[in-house]
Amino acid sequence: MEDDDLIENIILNENAYFYIKDNDRFITKRDINEAFKDASREKQGHFLLNVVKEPYKIIDGKDIFYSIAVFKYYRKPTFIEEEIAGWEEIKLAYICILDFENHVVIAKKNISGIKDFLDKFDPMDYNVITSIFTGDETIFEKATMNNMNIANNAIRQKSLESTDLKENLPALGLQGYILNNVRVNNDDDKISLSVNSSRINKFGSKNNFETFIKWSDKIVDRIINYVPRTSFLSSFATSVDYVKYKDQLFPISILIVLSKLYSDFEENKIERCFVKIKNQEREINLIKVVKNFERLLSVNIEANGYKIQSTIINDLYLSLNLKSITLKSTKLANVYIQFENDSKTPILQYLNWNKSFIITFDDPELVYCNRKLFKDSRLLGNIDAFMKIFIPFNELRTVTSEKGTFNSSSTKFSSNSIFDFVENNYSNDFDYFICDDLGREWADHIGLSDQSISFFHSKYNNSIMSASDLHEIIGQAQKNLGNLSPSDNQWPLKESFWAKNYISSKGIQTNIKRIRKGSNSADTIDYFKTLRSYANLKKRVYVVINFISKAELADRLEKLKDGEDFAERNEVIQILWFVSSLISSCFESGSEIYICCKP
Repeated sequence: MEDDDLIENIILNENAYFYIKDNDRFITKRDINEAFKDASREKQGHFLLNVVKEPYKIIDGKDIFYSIAVFKYYRKPTFIEEEIAGWEEIKLAYICILDFENHVVIAKKNISGIKDFLDKFDPMDYNVITSIFTGDETIFEKATMNNMNIANNAIRQKSLESTDLKENLPALGLQGYILNNVRVNNDDDKISLSVNSSRINKFGSKNNFETFIKWSDKIVDRIINYVPRTSFLSSFATSVDYVKYKDQLFPISILIVLSKLYSDFEENKIERCFVKIKNQEREINLIKVVKNFERLLSVNIEANGYKIQSTIINDLYLSLNLKSITLKSTKLANVYIQFENDSKTPILQYLNWNKSFIITFDDPELVYCNRKLFKDSRLLGNIDAFMKIFIPFNELRTVTSEKGTFNSSSTKFSSNSIFDFVENNYSNDFDYFICDDLGREWADHIGLSDQSISFFHSKYNNSIMSASDLHEIIGQAQKNLGNLSPSDNQWPLKESFWAKNYISSKGIQTNIKRIRKGSNSADTIDYFKTLRSYANLKKRVYVVINFISKAELADRLEKLKDGEDFAERNEVIQILWFVSSLISSCFESGSEIYICCKP
């Protein structure tokens, strides 16, 4: 068959990636050939179809060029360990490139290795892709979103589905989420939008190649004629121009997000991981390695650039490029992931391409996520409301330890300890009060009354305005939010644990009862179970610390808002983000949050 006959026989979904060029020149044959070469490195034999830069005139007189390649490749089945002759799977792959002068449309299947080609273009603007298919009558059926929350234990991703999300999803709280995918319905035309990858997928039957070109042309016209509009999607975080802010950005911390990597492992998309040294491959346990990055890491400005402070990799840097921020490391450049289709990708390229990190800056309103820069003016826009969760106590000026010292006859925690402060100030407010410290704790103390379930998380430190100390205790609080409504299988362990006296972390058996107020552990658990059925029961979380002063923090936040320099600037920015993250997590779980601190 001739090329034209082969192309006429091809059927495609109306499903493609849409990119923007930074010039009005058509792509050269050389660049397309190079892209096809990179995409087909594993091909067997010649291209089955290879058409490069063929002209096409759309009905309205617009000239475009199309290029398409189809090839065959072999791969080892996933259910065998070593290759066996004759056991290869035969796969077909295709890539189609439509060149609209200022825009590029790409449809592909079983294609990898074209990152260098795609880097020549820009993905669709976040605000454009979320607007070009939304109108007054649009129904929003499904949305997946990524959390900008930088706390380790925050929920990273959420997926929501309904007959119409805008009718039953409250907008409050969505500003902290970045829209990832959304499915909309316009007069029964269902369209899926992948916001962070510039992919548009119209549900329906497959069409011939010419119809695919006409559909792509209509989408390009929508992009060109985009008019900003407010819709339900405006409730989510909105991006700002990275290029405009680039020279003003000074990174101070990064959270490397590994959820996509874990998901690919779970779905068996990743076959193995290895280190490549002098053309020799040595397999490694990548999960064990990356676990060391599952926490917020500081970023410092050094002679070689913005260095990420890691005890595992000592040459990990952030690179603030012209259009994006990426990770770079000479050591990690030799670590590879091999996928089920046998393609091999350096781990850094994988993390950069999947936008697997969140970066904060010395400007607290800015955050970089999903390869885009976002501005959240709410952080400094309402300091008075933010500070209302802080409760000042003079007693916290004089505490000298978290729990104090113990001996076998101890029946209470030491005076001037934070644990003693919590029991003295709060136990009378509850019918039952429990010390759950150590073991698989839900909190250091738990208070139960017919009005509320309250968790108390306590931390002592000699530091002043310490973001890292606050991060640790906030992470503990966020991790245990779900235990405010515990499941039934958790009770047997708690009943036996709460029935015992307190044993210190150094193994000292004390006479301190874990049930600090109440009869016994069995009655306490029965009461806890009863409270769960109360419709208007309040859930409260208390973080009790001695290393932050409410007045001093308020003063520093005002200086931050006014753009003043001061010694603890980076610490205060991180405190602002950590506490905001905790507030957001508590809001989503229906919990109140309070921080007890020095005046």
